[in-house]
Amino acid sequence: MKKILFSFFRDFFGHPVFPVISVLCGIFLIFLTADSMVKPQTNELSDTFKINALRYAASATTSTTTTTTSTTTTSTTTTSTTTSTSTSTTTTSTTTEKTTTTEYIQPSYSYTTAGESPNSSFYQDRLVIVGDSIAYGFNAYGYIPYQHNIAAESLGVWNMHNYTFDLGGGAMGIYDAVSYAYSPIYYVSMGINDIYTYSADDYAWNIRWIAEEILASVPTATIVVGSITPVSDGNYYTTNDRIREFNSSLEWVINDMQSPQVLYFSTHDVLCDWNTMALSWDYAGGDGLHLNSSAYSAMLNCLFNYLDETSAYEQIITHEESY
Repeated sequence: MKKILFSFFRDFFGHPVFPVISVLCGIFLIFLTADSMVKPQTNELSDTFKINALRYAASATTSTTTTTTSTTTTSTTTTSTTTSTSTSTTTTSTTTEKTTTTEYIQPSYSYTTAGESPNSSFYQDRLVIVGDSIAYGFNAYGYIPYQHNIAAESLGVWNMHNYTFDLGGGAMGIYDAVSYAYSPIYYVSMGINDIYTYSADDYAWNIRWIAEEILASVPTATIVVGSITPVSDGNYYTTNDRIREFNSSLEWVINDMQSPQVLYFSTHDVLCDWNTMALSWDYAGGDGLHLNSSAYSAMLNCLFNYLDETSAYEQIITHEESY
């Protein structure tokens, strides 16, 4: 046996070709098995789970019929000086319908009304949402039409350019969709998918650059930057301490712009339980991360009241008079 092995190794290594072939085979095997040696990413939620969770929360809410009182208003624009003829009737309905000739929305759509501000419908008619699956809930629950939705499941700062949106003019990238909408007011909300990709400061500066890009596309727009929303206690994804760290950096970076057109809005403060500092059970969507319909109503109610304290109303008027 020893003689056989000795003869094999002598002939193998003494041959000019065999050692080279063995080295090449070894390199090939390393490349072939490289993927299996990479540790899988466990922090990212699967698209399927996010979509199912959002649909489950939406169906659970819409199964209960809520009767509200709404007002139907018809507006007609004639020249650069706007003349409005309004006819109001009180009806028992679950939605408010509004017809308008404004270019950045479809001629007619229905939505779920929200807000106590006297200017609530004024803001809500024009609001365009940019963001992730949590931002997508505004459309999923009927608070904005799809023509105002530039949000998608799993979207984050790190991968936002991989997404396209069709607001009625064909599929386009996120900034082209922003420009196509040409709205006087945008609400930007993303970050839960970036919380393990960036540091808090890097995340905040990226959101600021997104706001600046939107202003470059729509110079007269008002941009509201929403904070990352809290999560339920004991959820599987992240901690509220980490979320608050990111929100703190975001608030500082946005307020540092000192621009009346770019506003920071703390949705975290609207939705958290102040006893636990976690997502309130009244607003939880069922998976510890996403939100129910009441959460969006509460956010819009507080947002519209907040906008009344800023120059947003006047800026929206200026925007609409500029074209």
